[in-house]
Amino acid sequence: MCGIFAYIGNREAASLLITALKRLEYRGYDSAGIGIHGVPLKVRKKAGKVSNLEDDVAHAGTQVSGTLGIAHTRWATHGKPTDCNAHPQTTAESSIAVVHNGVIENYAALKEQLSSKGYKFVSQTDTELLAHLVQDLKKQMEGATYTEVVATALRLCEGAYGVAFIFEDEPDLIIGARKGSPLILGVGHGEHMLASDASAIIEHTKDVVYLREGELVEIRRSGFKVSELQKIVSGLGKNSWSPRKDGENPIVRLELSLEQIEKGGFKHFMLKEIMDQPNAMRNALRGRIYQPVDMPDKWEIKLGGLEKAKEGMSSDGTSPLERMANSSRLIFAACGTSWHSSLIAKYAFEKLAGVTAEVEYASEFRYRKPLICKSDCLIAISQSGETADTLEAIKMAKHYQALTIGVVNVVGSSIARETDAGMYLHAGPEIGVASTKAFTCQVVALLLMALRLGKQRGVLSETMLNSYCAALNSVPDSIERWLSALTDQTRVVSKYFRLATNAIFSGMGIHYPVALEGALKLKEISYIHAEGFPASEIRHGSITLVRNFVPVICVAMRSDPAYEDMKQMVMDFRAKDAAVVVLTDDGNTDFSSIAHFTLHCPDTKLELQPLMCCIPLQLLSYYIADMRGCSIDQPRNLAKSVTVE
Repeated sequence: MCGIFAYIGNREAASLLITALKRLEYRGYDSAGIGIHGVPLKVRKKAGKVSNLEDDVAHAGTQVSGTLGIAHTRWATHGKPTDCNAHPQTTAESSIAVVHNGVIENYAALKEQLSSKGYKFVSQTDTELLAHLVQDLKKQMEGATYTEVVATALRLCEGAYGVAFIFEDEPDLIIGARKGSPLILGVGHGEHMLASDASAIIEHTKDVVYLREGELVEIRRSGFKVSELQKIVSGLGKNSWSPRKDGENPIVRLELSLEQIEKGGFKHFMLKEIMDQPNAMRNALRGRIYQPVDMPDKWEIKLGGLEKAKEGMSSDGTSPLERMANSSRLIFAACGTSWHSSLIAKYAFEKLAGVTAEVEYASEFRYRKPLICKSDCLIAISQSGETADTLEAIKMAKHYQALTIGVVNVVGSSIARETDAGMYLHAGPEIGVASTKAFTCQVVALLLMALRLGKQRGVLSETMLNSYCAALNSVPDSIERWLSALTDQTRVVSKYFRLATNAIFSGMGIHYPVALEGALKLKEISYIHAEGFPASEIRHGSITLVRNFVPVICVAMRSDPAYEDMKQMVMDFRAKDAAVVVLTDDGNTDFSSIAHFTLHCPDTKLELQPLMCCIPLQLLSYYIADMRGCSIDQPRNLAKSVTVE
């Protein structure tokens, strides 16, 4: 949610800021703005798309000239999307400007205090408070640097923030800080960038520093200093605070290319990412599943991040995998699409590893008093690795000394750093707001984990493990061969359903989460109301929604233990004149005379079938949305990463 970019160097900043904001559009936003250093600071802001701001900046010409600036795409939380409420927010004299991701929870109380001192607020945002607060503290803290003043101001704020400040009287300074909202520092030659997302930095440099929770960075053309907010404030007047050592915040190399964040000839990022899934899955499997050279019939799974005991984590050197194997239960905590992959994981872990598994909405988990014990293992799943609710679930689990495992796509993200161990998806950047390849790679990663745990616990025999590994390894190739024909089929089906106002998705067992994910995809990008149900559960009330021409999409695979029940439900739907689409196995003719459309999926094992079945549902949602003229990559009201509570 929201996007931040800041630049300091020797190049004209305005065009760099605009280009960076375009890279950040996928995160979801409703207004945009830039601030360039000058006397006073030069600020341009526009509601709506970045293109509106780009036109305004072009018209301003040399009025926005400068080599230091900040930029922002805003997702409205306080106040409507207007020019005035867009960021940067400034002091009355435009001497201090700030861009901000997150929510200041105690802003009303702080605003009241500042208003009583005569400060005038012109916007409805909580962000404007930060500019006035820094100005007020600067007057009070005689001789203090802006670093000390900003740190003091942020320590007074409750809530989450990622911020970047610039100052009229400091032509060589940007100050950034984070708490609960990510920030990445790009390190170039004589220039630096600060961003909420690596996609805004990659065309300038691949050398980055990930700011940690509660850290502040002071950036100048000649270099940067990273410090802890708490230490800066506690050291005031003592001259005792000092920057972190390089080893504590190392410069790392981004495993990302500019080509990966461009459409590559596809109409939308979402379509590109759907088609990229075979390659993404191969990357998720690479190095983790393999056949020993001298044993071609044997398969091995190696999960380095889980098999190595971390220093200080256990006095007896127990690895995270061993702790998982001995856990009393696994608790999956996730939101949205990641919650659906967690449901699939529950089925897989219970069957393949013989371990009790529970699935929790992270957003609900954190607000009750869950019973967590030291022998539990919490598995946090998030594409971005920055989901605020999931991070809070991790903190709760760590409070009770439970093992925490992260499954994320973004390298260096907060969840990756906060958990005891974990797995990266290696799916590559996912730009489309509606998740596709990150979802399938989450399922792949979790299946690998379940299989490896099944071996560790002695649930899976060598023969069974080899069979599952061979099947999983063949899934990307099967999907790749299928995609061309499937694309043509889903286009045809989409033409019939593009004008629908409601849709029902149905599945049983491990296919119920697939139905939920299919419904979510359709809702997200086509704005058609859709719901997913366990098939038999529909009889307990929701069958009242089934009527003439309502699309009902059913997942009915022959290897499903509930296949006969599912087949009966398909006949019931058809008897009520619903427009029935069935996803089933290759060669299955049971629905030829029942369903309006039948989509055949390549054969694989039951626990791997969600990887196949979700692909046609993604394509159906995509083509229906495209035919309806929807904004597919940036759906209304949605953000790629929900980093506020």
